[in-house]
Amino acid sequence: MTNILFHCDNSDAMSYLLHKGFENKIDLVYIDPPFLTRDKYFLRTLGGPKLAFDDRFSGKNPLKLYLDSMYPRLKNIWYLLSPSGSLFIHLDWHMVHYIKVVMDELFGYNNFRNEIIIKRGRRKNLMYQFEYLDRMHIANDSLLWYSKYELARFPLPMKENEIDSKWMGFWSNVDRPTMRYRLFGHVPERGQWKWSRSRAAEAVRNYKYYLNHYSDVPLEQYWLQTGKKLEFIRKRNGVKYAEYWIPPKNKTILDNVWLDVESYRYSTGYETEKHEELLERIIGQFSYPKALVADFFCGSGTTLVTAARLARNWIGCDSSSQAIQVAQKRLSNTNYELIRLA
Repeated sequence: MTNILFHCDNSDAMSYLLHKGFENKIDLVYIDPPFLTRDKYFLRTLGGPKLAFDDRFSGKNPLKLYLDSMYPRLKNIWYLLSPSGSLFIHLDWHMVHYIKVVMDELFGYNNFRNEIIIKRGRRKNLMYQFEYLDRMHIANDSLLWYSKYELARFPLPMKENEIDSKWMGFWSNVDRPTMRYRLFGHVPERGQWKWSRSRAAEAVRNYKYYLNHYSDVPLEQYWLQTGKKLEFIRKRNGVKYAEYWIPPKNKTILDNVWLDVESYRYSTGYETEKHEELLERIIGQFSYPKALVADFFCGSGTTLVTAARLARNWIGCDSSSQAIQVAQKRLSNTNYELIRLA
């Protein structure tokens, strides 16, 4: 598949793609639409700032103009997404709640997966100069994650994170009577044990064997020597419930708070340039190599550059000449087709 960069209104680009047979073909869409901040944004160059886009939506009712603009675009994205596809919408506090309501209507409430919190970046908190304030400093953006269909499932999203081994309580307050059985002579009256009876029994035997034959070896070393597969449960005197051993990890499962990546990067002079680490996480975790990734508000081209580096096919679109100029410069070593639509 040829990578495509559109220079036009994204409504025209999406209509073009639907006409060319791209319905149900795009595996992942990330968009960073206007936030209705009522500001202008620039490409800052040595020759001086050049207007990149105007986020004011001037008129008697800017909110209605904004939502009327977004509604058909989001609807067309639904048509373009593959059955297992996902849409990530990058917003801030101005419009995230309005777009959430629109998306629940268009995609269905059951297809809402998460609101993900991202750190905005290294912006100074200017509140220190005031004695009083009328609101707190804004330190986050939001990603709304929707799937096309409710039955879509995704591999566990992981991030690098070194965690030492540790013992944890084996009892859980989740109330499942079928998971209450006798363990070390005790049956919990409420809650449950965390594993099935057979799995727990095997883990108890594993730990007893370790104590009887290898107690002079650290448990973690024994676990490594036995292929990193054994599980262990023990009961200590003076502790009410059994404990299970959690092995060391170099990765952990992502939750919806991404404070370890930033929303913005300022390497091109394009004021709303997104950080490649953010797009690498989205594209790398929620699509496969050779998948088709699209960004219909591509701006400086971060999504496209990251998709190319991760061996994904891509489609990008922006109506701003300044955005296309920056994106083309960043894509200079990538093969793609440039399409300009009237």
